[in-house]
Amino acid sequence: MNPFIDMVRFTPNEKRYYRNSIAPTLAFLAVMLGSALLVREYRDEWPFAVLASLALLPVLPMVWIIKVYIDYFRDCDEWEKLIEVYGIAIGVLLVGMAYFALGLLGLFKLVVLDGTLIAYGMLPAVMLVYTLGKVVGRWRHG
Repeated sequence: MNPFIDMVRFTPNEKRYYRNSIAPTLAFLAVMLGSALLVREYRDEWPFAVLASLALLPVLPMVWIIKVYIDYFRDCDEWEKLIEVYGIAIGVLLVGMAYFALGLLGLFKLVVLDGTLIAYGMLPAVMLVYTLGKVVGRWRHG
């Protein structure tokens, strides 16, 4: 077996997961764009509660994406679960360490950090590094 080809060969469960991820991802993009435009346009006219609700609306499709992932994980066999846990561990630990390092640089006033950008970037960073960790896990345990 070629380990490089195996890293991009999908099981039926993975194919189902990627197929089921399309709708919530498109919903997230649409809701994110819509809520950003509405909040920006009506920031001074609408009450804070309405604006906050609109700003938090993209969380709902993200919950849907997470539910699709949990369903995928539940349907994994033991080997796939090992790879998934490997990817999750690498993602969380590396991103956590990077954010800790950024925090130290900010604490000692060596860089100026934008907390909003850091908070917004946490989940996408974990997901990206998780994917890379999953590739490493599949390579090591494949």
